[in-house]
Amino acid sequence: MELKVLKGGKSSSLITEYRFAGGEITDTRLMGVVGMHLHWILPYETESRDLHQFYYYDIEELGLESMAVYIGDDEITVEMTGKSLYGGLGAAMRPLSEREARWLANTMIAETKRRNQLLPEEARDLDFIMKAPVLLSEEEKDALERKMCVPIHTDYGVINYYLMRCFGKDPEGAALLVAENADPAAFGRIEPPRHSTFLRNSIQFTGGVIRKTYLCESLIEVESENAHHIVTTEVSVAGGKIVGAEKRSEFRISDYEASMKLSRPEFVTVYEIYGDMDVFDREFAPYTLGATKTGHDCGDMYMEFKRDNYHVEQADFKLSDDVQTLYFVTDYGQLIVGAYSLDDIVRAEALLQTGRIHKIIQSTAKYQFADPIIYEFAMSGMTDFTEFLKSLD
Repeated sequence: MELKVLKGGKSSSLITEYRFAGGEITDTRLMGVVGMHLHWILPYETESRDLHQFYYYDIEELGLESMAVYIGDDEITVEMTGKSLYGGLGAAMRPLSEREARWLANTMIAETKRRNQLLPEEARDLDFIMKAPVLLSEEEKDALERKMCVPIHTDYGVINYYLMRCFGKDPEGAALLVAENADPAAFGRIEPPRHSTFLRNSIQFTGGVIRKTYLCESLIEVESENAHHIVTTEVSVAGGKIVGAEKRSEFRISDYEASMKLSRPEFVTVYEIYGDMDVFDREFAPYTLGATKTGHDCGDMYMEFKRDNYHVEQADFKLSDDVQTLYFVTDYGQLIVGAYSLDDIVRAEALLQTGRIHKIIQSTAKYQFADPIIYEFAMSGMTDFTEFLKSLD
C-alpha cells in the first residue's frame, strides 16, 4: 500500500477540476468523534485520476486531528487506509451527498482554526473544496447530524450518550437526544466548567411508566485538573428521548478510588516470538488493522476495538468496554495478548492460530489477573513479562 500525500501550494487543473465521486461518514457523532472518506475523480484519464481523502475529526476538543490522502483506485488500499485511521470507532458508514461532504469539510477546517488547533499537513490541499463552500439550511444540518448518529435501542443508551455529550461540553450533541416538546424548566446545568471524560456510569431505574426516571452515578475525569469526580444526576426519559435532567451532587475522589471503580479482571496470554522480527511484523500486520498504536520504551501497544458501540447501551457503562484485545509486542521477542473477558481472550488466541503467524509464535504462559496489568508492564521499561511479574512479589 502506498499513500501519496499531495504537496501544498498546487494550483494546476489536476486539483481544481476534481469532481465528487462519493463520500461516507461514520455514525459516531454521539461518541464525539467521526471519520469521513471522500472520493474525488478527474473527468479524463490520467495517472492521478482518483483522489481519496480520509478525515478523523474530534468534535469535542481538537477539531480535524488527523488526515490521510491516497491517489489511486486500489479498493484494498482504500479500505485499509480507512481502517487504519478510524477503524477503531466501532462504526457503520453512512453515505454523503456532495453538498453534505463539502459543508462538512469546510466546517471541519473552520472549527479547527477557531479552536486555535494546528491543521494536519494534508489539509493544505483542500483548496478545490474550500473555494466552493456550501451553505446548508437548518433542516439539512439537522438531517445530516442525525445521519451521523447510531440508532439507540434502550433508555440506558440514550442516557449514557446524553451524559457523555454533556460532560464533553458538546451541547449540540446533547440536544440531538432531547425530546422536541421537552420543558426547558425540567433541565438543570449538567455541563461542567471544563471538558471532562465520561469514564463510567451506573444507572438505576427509580420509577415511572411513560415518563421513566433514572438515577445515575457518573465517574468523570476533569482533564485540566487531572482529577476525578463523582456526579449524580436524575434523568427522565420518554419515548426514547431525554425529557428532563438535574444534577443532584458532585464531589472529587482520589485517584485510588477512581482506579478501584474502573478495576476489572484481565486475561493475559504470553507468546515467545521465534525467527526474524521483520517476518513477524509482516505476518502480524493484518491483526492490527484499525487498532490504535502507542509506542513505549520497550515495545509497541496495539489496542483493537469492538466493531460496534453497543457497550453504551448497558446500565453499567465503562468507556473502556469498547476494547476487544490488547497486543503488546516487545523489542525483545515477546507478544503479550490481553482481554477483559474470557470470550475475548479465547477469540484472540484462536485468531493467532490462523495464517502463518502461528508457525513463529509459541504460547508459554496464561494468566488471569484481578486488575489490568499489561499497561503496567508497558510502562515499566522491563523486557520480559515473567520477570516483571516476579518484581511485583
